[in-house]
Amino acid sequence: MTAALAFLGVVVLHAAWLGVAAAAVAAIALRRLGASRSRERYAVALAALLAVVPGALLCALYPRLAADPAAVSPGLVDPGAVAAASAYSLAPATPWIGLLWAGGVAWGLLGLAVASAHLGRLRQRARPLPAAHAERLLARAREQLAYAGPVDLAISPDVGVPTVLGWRRPLCALPAAALTAWPGDDLEWLLVHELAHVRRADIAWGWAQSLVDVALFFHPAARWLSRQIRHERECCCDAAVLARPDALVPYVHALTRLAADRSAIRPALSATGGTLVSRVERLVDPTAPIPSCSRGLCLALVLGALAGAGTLAACETEEEDAAPAPAPSAVEQAVVPPAASVAPVSESAGDKAPPAEKPPPNGAEDDYPIPFIAPPEPSPRDTDC
Repeated sequence: MTAALAFLGVVVLHAAWLGVAAAAVAAIALRRLGASRSRERYAVALAALLAVVPGALLCALYPRLAADPAAVSPGLVDPGAVAAASAYSLAPATPWIGLLWAGGVAWGLLGLAVASAHLGRLRQRARPLPAAHAERLLARAREQLAYAGPVDLAISPDVGVPTVLGWRRPLCALPAAALTAWPGDDLEWLLVHELAHVRRADIAWGWAQSLVDVALFFHPAARWLSRQIRHERECCCDAAVLARPDALVPYVHALTRLAADRSAIRPALSATGGTLVSRVERLVDPTAPIPSCSRGLCLALVLGALAGAGTLAACETEEEDAAPAPAPSAVEQAVVPPAASVAPVSESAGDKAPPAEKPPPNGAEDDYPIPFIAPPEPSPRDTDC
């Protein structure tokens, strides 16, 4: 259990600097891309956010997969370097970091579950419109977006603006005053915006973004990036509405009438999502500069990512296991001490100790190798001449 929490702590440490790096890349890209290129801006920001968690997992797993204990010779290890590295070790703190992160993620998932249950109750309370009436209202949106997929319309007392619910069977919930108090053109332009969300599968991507937000709940740069994604998502649907040249003035009027009601529910999507004032400014003047991606912000994010990566590289994040004793080589195994090579001889009651060997004559040890073996004594036949 401690090892798993320590691994989670290492992943969180890598996610900290990777989140800043992803925000830096996205900020630079958003700065270079014009305000009129909403689709590219949205794709860059979403890809940067979704890449943080897999990148942190790979950074945490790579040292374990690439480690090869046999490739490092024990004699080449510098004790001074090991001592210096241990002085900057984060290994004792990684289990606690992992535990705190797990608690925060559990709380965030509980919040998502509560929001999902609330959206389910909201969908159950909505009163579906007749199919013929719904298709008549969606006629302009389907024709403009060339979308023929299933979409249901319903009246809900719990929403103040048109809101899309669900991604398998999308339901566009309309406020009760939409059919009576709103001008017909306003409702039709807003339905084009909502149907653009359905065609782009923004509900499914919004759920994926919400899960990443839960995993990176501790990260301010990730929260900034998530706000940019929501804003660019709404701008993409605004651009889909403005595909018709006569849509600018009536659509801007429809948005300004809804500006007072900001009851958008996440991960549901509505026409008042994002920063509404900034969206209207971009609709009126697409060439206007974007203050959220200034040069100072880009520089601060780049320096923060470099500082975080350098600090983590200079610290040890995992405890080093004690190195096992090296196995004896073949030469060491062949050389046996003389004392160990002589097996003890036990004497029984009836056995006698063998007679001691006579010392060799002078110079005999030079003629015979060690261990010494006495030369044979000359036989009587050899002595008789």
